[in-house]
Amino acid sequence: MSRFLLAFNGTRGDIQPAVVIGAELARRGHEVIVGAPPNLCEFVTAAGLSAASFGYDTHAHMNSEVVRTKMRTGGPRQRWRAFTEIRDLGWSQAVSDMAALGAGADAILTGFVTEQIAAPFAESIGAKLISVHHAPIRPNSAVSPVPAAVSGLPGAVNHASWWLTDTAMWLLTRERQNTLRRELGLDGAVTRSPRERFEIQAYDPALCPELVAEWSGNRPFVGFLGLSGEQRRRIGVDTGDAALLHWIRTGTAPVYFGFGSMPVPDPGAVVGAIMAACERLGARALISTGWAGLAPSDSEDVRVVGALDHEQILPLCRAAVHHGGAGTTAAALRAGVPSVVCWVGSDQPYWGARCVRYGIGASVRLKGLTAETLAAALAAVLAPDYARRAEQFAGQLITPEQAVRRCADLVEERTEANLGYRARR
Repeated sequence: MSRFLLAFNGTRGDIQPAVVIGAELARRGHEVIVGAPPNLCEFVTAAGLSAASFGYDTHAHMNSEVVRTKMRTGGPRQRWRAFTEIRDLGWSQAVSDMAALGAGADAILTGFVTEQIAAPFAESIGAKLISVHHAPIRPNSAVSPVPAAVSGLPGAVNHASWWLTDTAMWLLTRERQNTLRRELGLDGAVTRSPRERFEIQAYDPALCPELVAEWSGNRPFVGFLGLSGEQRRRIGVDTGDAALLHWIRTGTAPVYFGFGSMPVPDPGAVVGAIMAACERLGARALISTGWAGLAPSDSEDVRVVGALDHEQILPLCRAAVHHGGAGTTAAALRAGVPSVVCWVGSDQPYWGARCVRYGIGASVRLKGLTAETLAAALAAVLAPDYARRAEQFAGQLITPEQAVRRCADLVEERTEANLGYRARR
């Protein structure tokens, strides 16, 4: 039996894969603890895992002024100050939390945003570091490091862009990383780009075959990680009450709208665009309020709900309009319904572009969304050929059960190999 620390910070979309992996490792008899933002520890424990606070409250952060306003308004100087504020947010807290959580771990699993902290701690205790990525964030010739950039750029341009991005991030963070290394008694300085790190790609290779061909065995693809039915039951995911299910089934299948934990600068304007676009197209709307608190009034053709079980509800819908997070995108893909990705940032434009590439969705920016833009995107994806392609594409995807088994197998293999190496030293 091994001891695994899964240390992740971010929104629920960042923490949910840790819950899925952790539950499978625990089922196999391992000791598992999940470090998560304090606002999501209850989510972890509801799934039956031990949880401890790791880093800052991400719900408060996503609704803070720096995220909702400073990063999206003003000139370059203001945006740069906002970026550095976000970069430094919670570093000391996460370092302190990691020091308390890491002792005795045989392996530390972490995400991209916490690798800089997890890596030196793993090195200092001889644990295996395993990163879990839900989008491509390492140098390659197929994908730009700027997800919203023009697609189809030459491979050499993409590689050069990655070099510049990695170098800029290294220059911005190397001082604090090297300070942490010294505090942990480690020799040497942090390198510009980790090349030999084992990084599981927790998304489906059907969406990016060119990356599968380019990357080595240190970046295996396992598929999207999703909660099992039992896990969804344990955490109390709303599968829809009888009245909602009756409403869905006694009319034209609705369009689902939900932006998860994303900050929406003007919720009223977004709601107005949704209502106007649906009225123009004669579509019914099922709206999940999310962290943004979207709150239109119920009417005969509109239903407003909280968080819903995507696996149960999306297959009953005509299309899904969402922010393009990896988890929500995966749920829509597996449901076989087309998407309109209204992206905010991070990896979301990438998933929107993937949907466009395979003819199973459209992609627009959430900021400045208008009824005209939304209606045009919806009109396109509601066409029968989009529904047909989306249904066919769903059949190509790795199932959640296959994904978590493969992921846990890889984690066990790498951890056992590292334990053997430690024993031989």
